[in-house]
Amino acid sequence: MADLLLPNLLTGNCSDRVCVRVSRFWNFYDTNNETKLLHADMVLIDEEGNSIHAQVYPPADELFKNRVKEDGVYTFSYFRVRASNIYYKPVENDQMLVFTK
Repeated sequence: MADLLLPNLLTGNCSDRVCVRVSRFWNFYDTNNETKLLHADMVLIDEEGNSIHAQVYPPADELFKNRVKEDGVYTFSYFRVRASNIYYKPVENDQMLVFTK
């Protein structure tokens, strides 16, 4: 299975692979409880410079926090492609990824 470029992803559950660089990685906590992680966020960039916002929700964030680092290049699969968040959009893309495994 070949890696897809980010613009070629289709909305829905996806078992395709993408090879991307993690440009940014940060955690987003509940504003009322700074110890409660709501999700981890990433900006991903493919080999042609296309970017997409990605989120990882607990408990899946445990798989990412010690393995994924900013500026690292990774091949990801098993994610869902959905419409980007209308309130927070760190990159110009109408889609975003949500990791499921």
